[in-house]
Amino acid sequence: MRENVLRDAAKTGERVIERVVASREAVSDAWEDTMHFVKRTQRTVEDLLGDAQHNIKRFPFRSVAVAFGAGAVIGLLISRSGRR
Repeated sequence: MRENVLRDAAKTGERVIERVVASREAVSDAWEDTMHFVKRTQRTVEDLLGDAQHNIKRFPFRSVAVAFGAGAVIGLLISRSGRR
């Protein structure tokens, strides 16, 4: 009986170790995927900002007009939502 208990305890210990190792690998993989996503997103944002800067330099008056129009629309939406 004592041998059975020891054998069962050893098997249980092995299963716990296997699951801990599997969990570590899963967390490591998830962390790696997250870091790749963050780097990819950072590059995309940098590209978009570079494009925006280029377009602002290339079309300064159009950029000011678009910014003014967007500000006016947002201002109107905010002022209307405050009246309700």
